[in-house]
Amino acid sequence: MKRLATTLATLAALSIAGPAWSDARVAVGHFAPFADDIEATAVDIAVNGEVALEGVRFKEFTGYLDFPAGDYTIDIYLAGTASSSDPVITGDFSLSDGVDYTVYAVGNAVTQDLELRALVDNTDAPMDGNLNLRIVHAAPFAADLAATEVSIRTAGGTVVNNLVGVPYNADSGFFEIPADTYDLKVASNDGVVNYIDPLPVALPAAADVTVFAVGDGVNQPLGIVAFPVGELATRAPVDNSANGWWAVTPAEAGVGFILQPMPGQNRLVGTWYQYDADGNPEFLTFDSCMGTAGSDECPMPGGFDGMSATTALYVSDRVGVADGEPVNTTRVGEIEYQILGCGEATATVTLEGAEPVEFSATRLTGPFPCADQE
Repeated sequence: MKRLATTLATLAALSIAGPAWSDARVAVGHFAPFADDIEATAVDIAVNGEVALEGVRFKEFTGYLDFPAGDYTIDIYLAGTASSSDPVITGDFSLSDGVDYTVYAVGNAVTQDLELRALVDNTDAPMDGNLNLRIVHAAPFAADLAATEVSIRTAGGTVVNNLVGVPYNADSGFFEIPADTYDLKVASNDGVVNYIDPLPVALPAAADVTVFAVGDGVNQPLGIVAFPVGELATRAPVDNSANGWWAVTPAEAGVGFILQPMPGQNRLVGTWYQYDADGNPEFLTFDSCMGTAGSDECPMPGGFDGMSATTALYVSDRVGVADGEPVNTTRVGEIEYQILGCGEATATVTLEGAEPVEFSATRLTGPFPCADQE
């Protein structure tokens, strides 16, 4: 994440500069994806008619800047045009004694209007071992407000803090969570479609962290900016692109697998088919889950990131099972999958007590046309 190289000296030239002490603090963020070229998103920010910040680009933000309490007008200009054109965004704000604020630009001027918004950052100190977290939906990816609604979930699909049906420009307010490493994502209300999937991030105790979902998916990619942590690295959201029948090469081996991604849970399940030692067809199942290592429900957690997964491999039979009772299911090894392209993959199979064997595979069927195979 880029932080603006802004110092108090930048503000010293402002005509609004007051006494040496300050009564309010303001952080400024640019989260308005109004151009497809990141350089073209650069803006100059004027406070009460004087340019205070120059060349601020999409996803950049300042630390807290000191201001005397009072009324302020903030104007946003395209970079270098403050003396020759009208502002593209204007906002009026009143700052109170002893209060911290975040003022940020949002919108893309197509699906959602450009505007300035402000949040009050003051909150109660969290309990020992906890932090305060706030989620802000600042991603204008649809014109219809209902179509912008999202849910905030863990990578495994669990809803966080009842955050379902969150529309553009809504925020959760601060809520407490234990300090830990979190693997969260932004998804559709039903959790079936993933929009933004940041990599796991460690959130420290005693911090106040605001997470902004940003981008519009057209001019600028969807992403996450966490204040004051920085921009979070993301991975391609899990979808159904790996779904289908895959055959191990050479095809005459008669070995293959069926992949079935479960995007809502960042999970990969499916079937591995082969021949047993007697030449009989044998079908095994595999599962990559999110959960606690070693539990009955999830012996090998790790999930699926859309490109790779390590899955537990099982075989089931009805030997010695009475009618009406479940079949015997035994874990017999694991498979590590690597999706190399829309039509290529590798599968490394490790059976209990045996050395790993790597297979190359090509896709036979899938949900989308595959350019790699044309």
